[in-house]
Amino acid sequence: MKKFSLNGIEMGSKMTLKLVCFLAAAMHLTFLLIFRQFKVTPLMIFNIGSVTFYLLSGIMLLRKDELKHYLIWITAIFTEIVVHATLCTLLLGVDTCFVLYPITVLPICAYFLFLHRNGQKIFLRLVVIFVCVTFCVTAVTVAVSEYFGGYVPTNIAVLSRKEKMIIRTVNIFFAAVILYGFTMMFYLEMTRLLEKLRESTEKLKYTATHDALTGLTNRRSFWDYFDVLSHDCKHYNIAMGDLDSFKKINDTYGHGCGDLVLRSVADIINDSTKENEIACRWGGEEMVVVFIGERSDALTRLEEIRKKIEALSLNYEGLNVSVTMTFGFADSEEIKRAMTECEENDNVDPSSKRYGMESLLSMADKRLYTGKGSGKNVVVDK
Repeated sequence: MKKFSLNGIEMGSKMTLKLVCFLAAAMHLTFLLIFRQFKVTPLMIFNIGSVTFYLLSGIMLLRKDELKHYLIWITAIFTEIVVHATLCTLLLGVDTCFVLYPITVLPICAYFLFLHRNGQKIFLRLVVIFVCVTFCVTAVTVAVSEYFGGYVPTNIAVLSRKEKMIIRTVNIFFAAVILYGFTMMFYLEMTRLLEKLRESTEKLKYTATHDALTGLTNRRSFWDYFDVLSHDCKHYNIAMGDLDSFKKINDTYGHGCGDLVLRSVADIINDSTKENEIACRWGGEEMVVVFIGERSDALTRLEEIRKKIEALSLNYEGLNVSVTMTFGFADSEEIKRAMTECEENDNVDPSSKRYGMESLLSMADKRLYTGKGSGKNVVVDK
């Protein structure tokens, strides 16, 4: 279904605008036939003009550039309805209920002005103007009609009670359709906008908490996760991994190949974590994984990840690329030992509230580089 945007707000289709015009044309055609039947010639002629106006407006809205004159269009519609209701009330009487239309047209104007608002001030100003005009015109019209005993005396034949009842019934029906119809349209539009806002919020949240290249969480998300984890008293395990000879891959095949390697390895790691675990891109080609559960189970899963990365078959511009990764491993029961080592080496800030986790990460990092020095493509846990 085609969509278009009015100042950043998408409508499902231009059919919404065209539908209003064509329904208004149908409504005025109904009045035209009624006035013809009841021999109210002046109003019949006016409705011929109204039908023509709405049909042409609907056809013009088929052209996208006509939306530039949107405010003029909605103001013209408002004016036509107010003038039509005023004439009908003055000539046929208040009890025909034409006074309902200036009131029912307000939610229509508010709905379309909301869609087209260029700014809050313009939107509120136009709505206030329409409300004031409606109130004043309706009050004056009713007052004048009542002053003359219900309607202004003219050469037009006086409608019988039955004819007034028919017109009144038609008007109440149209007014109810307009109010309920646009209430539902406004509800659907608000629901759609709220859903769009929710989706945008989710996207922004994802962007703020994930690495754009790999889809892994970033450091900020890792520490937020750890702040919750540290209060759960669960046994957890840390694995810090670093791609082997990654600089050589970039230098040999180019950074495009390096990005492909990072994404492929990240997919393997991400797919291997459970719902309550986290995989994070720590920086460059370094990645950190948190495993919940026993040490032995975590080591088994980490070894499976290492083997999957080793078995990766990557093809970049017709060239086969081999990938391996070295991991350093530590578990939460080693925190006290890790903190002691860090205090001795003075490489982690003891005043940090995350001192325990930072110490554990430092331990895993040391083991990682022990693995780098012993041949790479290994998991070092001691």
